[in-house]
Amino acid sequence: MEIVKVSCLETTRNPDWYNDSCLEMNKPIRVVIILIVLCGLIVPRIMQLTDFTAADEPFWLVVGANYYYALTHFEFENTIYEYHPAVTTMWIVTAAMLVYFPEYRGLMNGYFQQEKTSFDSYLVEQGRNPLDLLRWSRFFQVLVNVALWVTAFILLKILLDELSALAIVLFASFAPYLFGQSRLLNHESMVGLFSLITILALTIYLFKGRHPLHLVLSGMAAALANLTKSSSIVLLPVIGMIVGYWFLQNGFEKENIWQKTRAAAGIFLGWIGITILFYFIFWPGMWVAPGKMLHEVYGNAFSYAFLGSRLSVSAGLEPVRFSLPEALRSMLAILVSIAWRTSPLTWIGVVLAFIAIVSKNQPRSQKILKPFLLFLFLLTFAAISMFAVISGRDQPHYVLVSYVCFEVIAGLGWVVSLGYLSDKLNSKRPTMILIALLGVVLAFQAAGLLSFRPYYYTYLNPVLTFNNKDQVPVFFYGERMETAAAYLAEKPNAQFMTALVYFGRSFSYYFPGDTLVFKPVFFTDKSQLQDNLRKSDYLVIYSGLHERLPILNEMTPEHVIDLNGRPYLEIYPVSGVPPSFYEN
Repeated sequence: MEIVKVSCLETTRNPDWYNDSCLEMNKPIRVVIILIVLCGLIVPRIMQLTDFTAADEPFWLVVGANYYYALTHFEFENTIYEYHPAVTTMWIVTAAMLVYFPEYRGLMNGYFQQEKTSFDSYLVEQGRNPLDLLRWSRFFQVLVNVALWVTAFILLKILLDELSALAIVLFASFAPYLFGQSRLLNHESMVGLFSLITILALTIYLFKGRHPLHLVLSGMAAALANLTKSSSIVLLPVIGMIVGYWFLQNGFEKENIWQKTRAAAGIFLGWIGITILFYFIFWPGMWVAPGKMLHEVYGNAFSYAFLGSRLSVSAGLEPVRFSLPEALRSMLAILVSIAWRTSPLTWIGVVLAFIAIVSKNQPRSQKILKPFLLFLFLLTFAAISMFAVISGRDQPHYVLVSYVCFEVIAGLGWVVSLGYLSDKLNSKRPTMILIALLGVVLAFQAAGLLSFRPYYYTYLNPVLTFNNKDQVPVFFYGERMETAAAYLAEKPNAQFMTALVYFGRSFSYYFPGDTLVFKPVFFTDKSQLQDNLRKSDYLVIYSGLHERLPILNEMTPEHVIDLNGRPYLEIYPVSGVPPSFYEN
């Protein structure tokens, strides 16, 4: 099955500011548009870059600093962090260390424990600010994510055309939840984009001329996805099914069925080989201790999946029993979570894309999109299914690859539908009509960002919010900690105060006093909680945790901080703890 490129969804009418088709722009105009788009992708993402700190980011700064130290001391066997393996994230922090604190490799002697706050104290002692290191790390993270979106645009241009590719990339990249995640130092945004590029490049290879470069790019992107997070192993069966689809479309002629079978097997095995090669190239740990690296990554990954904990503590635990009804309920819960965090325009676009797939009377351009849309749906539900089976891994950003796929699918749905509509509205200048309609859709998609600064990933679908005001989902990820820190910092002698804080490391970057981290064990271990409260002046904790921490029912918050119009974070003076609480 050969896919033929059709410009502008078959609505070409040669507007006067294009050359041969509606999507072949004059060079000066193309350069201007490219610069505008790049600025539009980068500038909004680097504004207010460290106005807050997400819960996991301080942790990854420590891991990245350890990686930098291991690289510069040629201790490659120490470039490992359990099951993630977070290699790409650690490369990003390494780049930040080279810019901000290159002397670290000579000043430091050994490695920091990831769970401790000693790294932050060390930076301060050396005259460095952890927040500045985070700023540089986020900056490089943004550049990587923008580069990946540009790569996706180039591949979509090959598969479709310039205007369609540009509209899809802008629609998806300015989806509020994805936009917010793309500004953080995390793995998930890269996993989503590497996975998208993997599917795009292989689709082009199979259906657009079999250029080896696209197969290599697909395998390399898959390797980088797996180096970012081990859950990207889900790409392996997805790629197998994509190659199987290609075979079924091409392999049933009797005279060449064996030739096609060998070709399909060769493509799949070649893709696996390329992926393994780049997995090895980009991770120095694989150069010296491949067995250790793979055992730590996939041993811990499967231990988490089936035993609920890492290898070091899972000995003797009973495997989690698989339950199909429970898995289906988890899948539904994940889909509902995605619906809450995607816009109504995304919903509509996904429906339009689905119509494009099932419609029998399709324009030629929609038939071109069908395999790619099917592959995106396949990857979406493969990722959702995996996390539905894995116990306890239900954080919304864990399935960010599904968000990326849904947004690209929706963008495709809008492009196809508006292309058809513009052709019907004006037979003389359909391209100009299409551009205007796409501009309106993109403006409304980006408008969702305005009310959710500076986090953006806290976006909630207004349709669901309007109808379910009392059931708004909450996922605490460090939001508003900077506001709480600013509130306490205004108090007299704040530099001498101590605060016990849920997600304390996010808080500590903005608070001049001492910060104690409220650990999950404090919910059940009263003695540890008592000891830490005695050392503290204030308790800072998220709203809605009264059942887990009953002492809050006997206290009155001094200050409550809202988010999205709801109480979100509470500040309690420790002096308000009843004396009876300290009695054994």
